[in-house]
Amino acid sequence: MLNLSGSDKQSSYAVYGGMIVVAILVCLLWQLASSLVFAVPEPLETLDAFGSLDGILGPAVRSTFGNAAISFVMAVGIGSILGVLIGRSAYWYAVFSPLVVVGGATPKIIIYPILLLLLGLGHASVIAMGFIGGIFSILINVMVAVRSMKPVYAQVARSLNVKPWRALFRIYLPAVSVPLLTGIRLCFGLTVVNVIFAELFAAKSGMGKNIMDYYGIGRYAEMMAMIAILFLVAMGGSIILWGLERRLRKLIG
Repeated sequence: MLNLSGSDKQSSYAVYGGMIVVAILVCLLWQLASSLVFAVPEPLETLDAFGSLDGILGPAVRSTFGNAAISFVMAVGIGSILGVLIGRSAYWYAVFSPLVVVGGATPKIIIYPILLLLLGLGHASVIAMGFIGGIFSILINVMVAVRSMKPVYAQVARSLNVKPWRALFRIYLPAVSVPLLTGIRLCFGLTVVNVIFAELFAAKSGMGKNIMDYYGIGRYAEMMAMIAILFLVAMGGSIILWGLERRLRKLIG
């Protein structure tokens, strides 16, 4: 178990304290915005709206985060393997590196109509959207880390005649564990965001669809309640992964 020093604990407390201060400021700005814009409900009004989500919230949460979970697992698994394979080869790294960087910077929502044509309106197109949105952060971090890895790791694998799949899980991925975890943290947020974008654009179910439905009929408090749930879950997951990344960095030194 990792023991944090006094200075490390103080640093962690300062970071979490800063997050609390930011949350308070957001609530104050939210209250101010509600007094200036009629469509923005007050925080307390939004809190009261949670009671009216019974029967709707459960299926919507299961649909959205179920799709996001599948997309996330696929992006991490496939992205890690492809990142190692591309990073190991100087030739393929030179070929794919510009494409991956451009693909990562391109807004993924522009390809969602194509996914709808190929996969139809349903879970498959939403999952594909989340997968495409999340995989680039894994690819970029892993392939760059493998390319920058000390040559001794690959030399050991070759000298011991380690099979490729065993080398992948026993040598390469452990050697790039910190950049990989950074990519996983980014992938989590991007996967959720792109799943929500897909549901906002066109979907049969999910929190994004419900948000648009509430917006269309002017039920802004329920809409903000859904948005608040999405924000809290996404933020909570990112904070957990960020904490794991910090601990791993300190453990490796």
